[in-house]
Amino acid sequence: MLSMRNALGTLALASTLALGACSSSQEGSDQQSKASTASPMPSAPAATLTADQVNVKLTLQGEPVLTADGQNIAVTVDLVNSGKTLLTSSGSNPVNLGAHSVDANGKIINNDLVHAALPDIAPGTSAAVTILLPVSGIVNESAQILPVQEGVAWFDTWGTKPLTVGPFNSCKNTAEGAVCNADGKPLATTPAH
Repeated sequence: MLSMRNALGTLALASTLALGACSSSQEGSDQQSKASTASPMPSAPAATLTADQVNVKLTLQGEPVLTADGQNIAVTVDLVNSGKTLLTSSGSNPVNLGAHSVDANGKIINNDLVHAALPDIAPGTSAAVTILLPVSGIVNESAQILPVQEGVAWFDTWGTKPLTVGPFNSCKNTAEGAVCNADGKPLATTPAH
């Protein structure tokens, strides 16, 4: 009799476990089904982006301005992400906004003049980003601004057209340290905070 009770108890326990597994499997299946019908979340850049993933347009917002301390030229750029991947400055292969200094012929003088972090820019969205060009590295030169996937490539590799600003020169007829645009007009200065 005791042996029969043990057998029935074991059978009841096994049945309960089997029913629980079926129920949990069904819930997991429902959740997977819901997840696959939801729109996919954009993911961080893959190890190396490809030309079919990247489509970025850069537009200058306003005119470049000299920072209050006179050390940098602030350039605000609107980035439109019409590509297929999230542009982000986080992760193992971050995407940043970078700048080269170039001479009058477009020859790169300093390939890594400066880089600025991007906010997350999902496909189909845009963001304004301000990059600070060091006056000491840009006087008598222009800057080409475009995104770069750090450690991988600049976006012109994938067809993005760089945004060129400048040339910037030392002003001849104003206070020492002032910077002028290509027309010889002093850059406006941002107010001190």
